[in-house]
Amino acid sequence: MEPKLVDFEDESAEQIISAVSSTTARRILSQIYAEPTTASEIATELNSSVQNISYHLDRLQDADLVAVVETWYSEQGREMDVYAPTNSALVLFAGAERTSPSLKTALSRVFGAVGLVGAVSVLAHIRRSVPTPVSSPRAGASPVQQPDPTMWETLGTFATGPGGVVLGIGIFLILLFFVAWYWGTYRPARNHAHSA
Repeated sequence: MEPKLVDFEDESAEQIISAVSSTTARRILSQIYAEPTTASEIATELNSSVQNISYHLDRLQDADLVAVVETWYSEQGREMDVYAPTNSALVLFAGAERTSPSLKTALSRVFGAVGLVGAVSVLAHIRRSVPTPVSSPRAGASPVQQPDPTMWETLGTFATGPGGVVLGIGIFLILLFFVAWYWGTYRPARNHAHSA
């Protein structure tokens, strides 16, 4: 379960605030967060009626704060719903500036990821392209000395070798994730902040 984050300006905030406005509702919610339980056990613990607890549980369910997770049977054989929280925590917050995604942070992460992919691609290239000594056709002759490659030859070898493949795929995936984040998270949050 993940925490439920609710901005005070969200539509669901009013229902949540209304559902937890009474002390009894907050005590019920705290008890359910401590351990999933039934309405009758909560009523006993809080010294309240089952009808009162059921009323508050219905409101907490309508606000999507608790849910029935299983059914137990009483000693008399009656079914009893077991309630549990729908999220690991409930956080109400205000202030879009602190909660909106930051393009600057995202770009710094993209550049960091590109640097990491670049380092991995260089390692892949070096590991796969270790030169092997060229043996001469004559037994006593010294090995043939190959000329050092030019910068363009080195870049061409890198681009067509395993390092280039790792770099290309890595940058493609980073850009793909960035574009998905931008259109799926950043733009909607930015538009929501401007429309508010």
